[in-house]
Amino acid sequence: MAGKRIRVAIIGVGNCASATVQGIYYYSSNPGGEGLWHPVVGGYRVSDIQIVAALDIDGRKTGKDVSEAIFSEPNVFEKRLTMPKTGVIVEKGLLEDELNPYLASTVKPVKQDREKIVEYFRKNRVEIAVNMISSGLDKSSLAYAEAAREAGASFINATPTSIATNRLIIEEFENKGLIVVGDDLMSQLGGTALHRGLVAFLKSRGLKPVKSYQLDVGGGLETLNTMHEDLRDFKKQVKTSSIIEEAEEGWEVVSGTTDYVDFLGNNRVTYLQFIAKGFMEGGFTINVNMRSNDGFNAGNMILDVVRAVAKAMDDGLRGNVREISNYGFKKTLEKKKLFEATAVFQSKYCG
Repeated sequence: MAGKRIRVAIIGVGNCASATVQGIYYYSSNPGGEGLWHPVVGGYRVSDIQIVAALDIDGRKTGKDVSEAIFSEPNVFEKRLTMPKTGVIVEKGLLEDELNPYLASTVKPVKQDREKIVEYFRKNRVEIAVNMISSGLDKSSLAYAEAAREAGASFINATPTSIATNRLIIEEFENKGLIVVGDDLMSQLGGTALHRGLVAFLKSRGLKPVKSYQLDVGGGLETLNTMHEDLRDFKKQVKTSSIIEEAEEGWEVVSGTTDYVDFLGNNRVTYLQFIAKGFMEGGFTINVNMRSNDGFNAGNMILDVVRAVAKAMDDGLRGNVREISNYGFKKTLEKKKLFEATAVFQSKYCG
């Protein structure tokens, strides 16, 4: 949309936020640069995205310009370019949950109340708030969604907390004429996307997937956080449920994070094994190993979803816009095959 900027608030200035912010500046300066999946989404270019607000609960990031905070501890996503000052200072965020031992040992928490967040969003005329805080902080994510709604901002939930899949919350956003999408961001080519894609490929070649497993080992705060037993089990359920959407019943699948390795930084190593049956029930076994980076994997998806939500707002849509949720997230209201969801999104927003 020529001349229109998308006013965005970043909630959680972690590794994914670092990749996203650097990506905005990189592709604004290099609009034809390699690696950008969709240069135009909904009529918007990456240069149309403007970060106008940022929140975090780590005292090592608050009070700093976003350009500095994205490289502050405990972030480990690499510095890809020299960032100019943004003029946006990271403010104290919401913390409604008790930190699990892994987060408590890493984060130096500071916080403020929801009313001040609502005022902050209104003051900065935030149109879209992107929630990228650590998984498992469910009360905090819900409070952020409420604050965004009260301030008149649409909400993108990159965490596994049930927000865009909560029908009551969807109705509340609909009543305010706002959009809410999510939940749990799908990496561009993470373990879940690769797992689903390979299942679809096997089926397209006339093979029947019988069993598969996906094991992830990673570094960074998000993986460390996932070591908490309750969260690890929950994430396992979300990933497994997403993958099962690609095949018929009777297929055994296990997917989840298995361990944290500090020196991997923001990288992740994924191990996949597939067992499938073909002609005369002959067996196939496929083993796959992939090394990826969580920040890079999030960047394209977040930039796409932000621009798609802006377009949906322009079109007067409200509530959960399912073609956006289905494309960008693991936990959704509507069950769609990976390639189908991508094709629908591209047809509507990238044509």
